[in-house]
Amino acid sequence: MNPTHASELLERAAASVTPSETDPASRLVSLGQRSAQRRRRAWGTAGSVVAVAAVVAVVALPLGTAAPDRSAASATTVSLGGLSVDVPEGWRTVDVTTFDPCTAEPHTVYLAAEYRVRLPMCREKGQAWLAVVQKGVAQSVNPTRLLVKDQRLLQVDQPYHPILPSMWTYRAFGQEIRATAALISGNEKDREQLLKRVTWPAGPAAPPSGGLALPARIAHATTAMPPPTNGMVVATDAETLTRIRAALAGLRDAVPAGEECTLQKPGAVGINLGDVTVVLGDATCPQAISTGGGRVRAPARLGEELLGLIVASDRAATERATRD
Repeated sequence: MNPTHASELLERAAASVTPSETDPASRLVSLGQRSAQRRRRAWGTAGSVVAVAAVVAVVALPLGTAAPDRSAASATTVSLGGLSVDVPEGWRTVDVTTFDPCTAEPHTVYLAAEYRVRLPMCREKGQAWLAVVQKGVAQSVNPTRLLVKDQRLLQVDQPYHPILPSMWTYRAFGQEIRATAALISGNEKDREQLLKRVTWPAGPAAPPSGGLALPARIAHATTAMPPPTNGMVVATDAETLTRIRAALAGLRDAVPAGEECTLQKPGAVGINLGDVTVVLGDATCPQAISTGGGRVRAPARLGEELLGLIVASDRAATERATRD
């Protein structure tokens, strides 16, 4: 068999493979919609805020077709989807159609339209590399961490632990379903240094009147339950929504530059309000942030209290639907 015939066979085999779940995020949205229909109300836009899931493929395919390396002896800057990367000296840059972290080479900056992970076949080496992926990471209601960089709130997650323990994802925390993301691999020190080389466009500023940017009217408040319960809960009754908005609108003490802290699980509570998502920390970081703009100080237990209101509203709606 000559190389041409072998290549044709591999292409046919790859074309015939269908992942066991081609769009896991859509699957989760569908489940949420069915639950909402049972309670005779819509989830609104909350179904889109799901954690990113891996696409499992059966045939191991090579890294997406790469353009010629854009390597340089001295440092250079590359950009994709609004993100810019100051390439470390001695590193190379590679354009690929589809980036696969399982086959990433060390000391390389990848620029890709999308990415796929071959699980459970992936064997991570823990080496330092960085990828900017335009169709990158889905929004999460309650990410592992939230940090501010370039005046932008970033969602930070470790989506494939323990399969890819050295890879973390960084994307702007906003309402865009899938946003351009930086995928960074290496030990903690490597990731911190590489993250400094990535620049995001500035996010929305705080409202001129101060406080948090909030919708004028809230149709629903949706949040994720903490482990071990997990799952999504939603409040739609007017009384609960009024109380939630009033509590958030009353937060007026802006956090000065340089005093931002990191909101992280299990204490952080993210609440999707339709147009924006507000995340509240606990005693380790008593602050609240709106994806529409604004970062303020908040009572340490406010996130827990608002979560309790949403859970109670969701339970009451379920009981009414059962009686009917």
